This record gives sequence, C-alpha cells and structure tokens, in this order.
Amino acid sequence: MKLGAHWALILFFVSFGAQAQAQAQDTFPVTAELIDSLNSPDATWPHDPAVPELPPLPTTDDPPPPKDNWLAVHGSDGLRPPHEKMPAPLTAPVTEEKPLKADVIWSMRSPYSYLALQRLVWLNSNYNVDLTIRPVMPIAVRSTKGGAGEAGGVFSLWYKLPHTQYDPVRSAEYEGVPYPHWAVPDPIWQTTKPGERENYQFVHPPEKQPYIHWITRLAAYTQLKGRSLDYVAKISYLIWSGEEEHWPAHVMERFNQIDGLDYDEAIKFIQENPEKVDAVWLENSKIQAQAGHGGVPLMIFRGEPFFGQDRFNQFFWRLRQNGLTERKKPRAPVTTKPLRWPEDL
Repeated sequence: MKLGAHWALILFFVSFGAQAQAQAQDTFPVTAELIDSLNSPDATWPHDPAVPELPPLPTTDDPPPPKDNWLAVHGSDGLRPPHEKMPAPLTAPVTEEKPLKADVIWSMRSPYSYLALQRLVWLNSNYNVDLTIRPVMPIAVRSTKGGAGEAGGVFSLWYKLPHTQYDPVRSAEYEGVPYPHWAVPDPIWQTTKPGERENYQFVHPPEKQPYIHWITRLAAYTQLKGRSLDYVAKISYLIWSGEEEHWPAHVMERFNQIDGLDYDEAIKFIQENPEKVDAVWLENSKIQAQAGHGGVPLMIFRGEPFFGQDRFNQFFWRLRQNGLTERKKPRAPVTTKPLRWPEDL
C-alpha cells in the first residue's frame, strides 16, 4: 500500500475504520508486454482469480431517447418557447422524516463519478436529502452496438480519451481528492494509445470484458439492498484512489466492510438471478435517458439533469431552492468535509 494514499484514505473516509485482514488473492503483474498484448484487437485477457464466473450480459446498447425527455420538454432553441416551464420550487418543509430525494446515475469506470463521490457522501450524510446511486454500464460498452468493437459516441472524438486521462488528475488536485492516475487495471478493456485513433477506438465486446460486468452488477445488487452509496464509497474509491496496486484483489474485502452485506451472498444472488440484477442497471439507463442525457455522473432532481462533477454546485443550489436543510447529526456513510463546499465559496 502506498503511504500517501493510505493517509488520504484515513482523511477521506474516516468512518470506514481499519482494513480487514483478509488475505489478498493472487494477482498477475502489469507489465509493458502485457499492456502491448492487450492493445491488440485479438488479445485474450489473462484470467484474474479475483473475478468470479458470472452469466453473460444481456444486450448493452443504449435505449432510444424518449421524445418527452426532460431536456426536450424544458429546453429552447431561442426561436420557440419550451414545451413546459420549469416547475415551481417545492414549499413543503424538508425534514429528516420528509427529505428531498435525488438520483445519481453512476459509472464504475468514470473517474468523474469518483471525483464527485466525497461531495455526494457529505451531502447525503449531513443534509436532508436521500441520494440513490443508480449504476449503468459505461458508455464505452454501451456504444459497441452488441459487441461490434468500435467505440462510438464521445469516444469517437480524437481528443476525448487523452483529455479524460489527463483532466481528472488536475481536477482531483483542485478538489483535494486522491487520484494519482487512470485506474490500473482499467475497468473497461479498451485500447488506450493517445494519438492513435484507429487503436484507442477499439473496445472489446461485453462478453470479453473481464471487470466491468462484475463491479457494475455488484453495484446493481447493492441498489436492490438500498446500499449503493455505501458501495461506491468503498469500491469506486478503491478503483480510482490508487491506494492498492491491483484493485480487483481487494473488492471482496471492501465489499464485506459494508454493514449488512456479504460478498459471497451477493455473488451467489447474481449467479442465480442475473435477470433481476441486470434489470436494475437497464432501468437506470432508461431513467438516464428520460432525463435527456447519457453521461455520468448525472445528478437528477425532480427530473432535471445536472451532468458532471463540475455541476455539483448547481445541483446543490437547486436543492437549496427547494428547501434543503441540514441534519441534526450525520448519518452513515460519512466522510470528512470536502475541500470546496458550495456554502463556503
């Protein structure tokens, strides 16, 4: 464990306590030869003993956007008025017994979802709003059109992937969040050679993805249990903080730190009930589309989308307009106060 990341974990999630003493599973080394081999379209990912056998995924293509999605209904091109005006702010008192409710569309592969994590945990812990983390499959997998292998959407832009590898490091420094570099291994098996467009567009099909179906299905399972915020507080942090050299080997350990959940029970449930688990993230994709968007993190309040970790302040502002109040005492999961909090700016 890297010493700096260890202290960052203590400061970042103070409530999580001492790490479990479970022995880490055997892992394979990340070498230059391995990286070169994985960047080949016909490569075969080596077996990682941390990943259990799971049923195949259903089709991961994006659902068609509904015509009455929030942005289509409330947006304007400047020539025609919106179909509907913004709803008036809520006036009922907001209390612990009657909190506001909001959704957050989340990707386990998104560094930007992770960069919003500390602020979302602090918000849910200290204010009268119930946040539901709703996992979806990442756009890189959703855009392969049934496994054709060619990344579409934003990943077809030549600058997008290099920017996404560089910018989160800068943003993390600004927010005071531990993030040394892109996740290793990448939760998505996609060639990542900046500047070589024909290479880094290639995404291995869903059935050949070694990690994302595993961690996303676990996220969906925790949503069924009402614990998805606890899950991402543990696992998204594990993936993106750089605390561990090989994050997959520690997923079981961190999962078992969530009160009331058991990793073996979760995997057994996914193996025996894949349709119930997959229905969760598939439905979340529909909720995402209904908001009029396809990106993450996507904070949704009363149907209105706030896309990106850099829209958190606007999201908080809208909650305040609708009567957001502070809790008398924090609730779990808890964290230290973010470096830059809207009310302090």
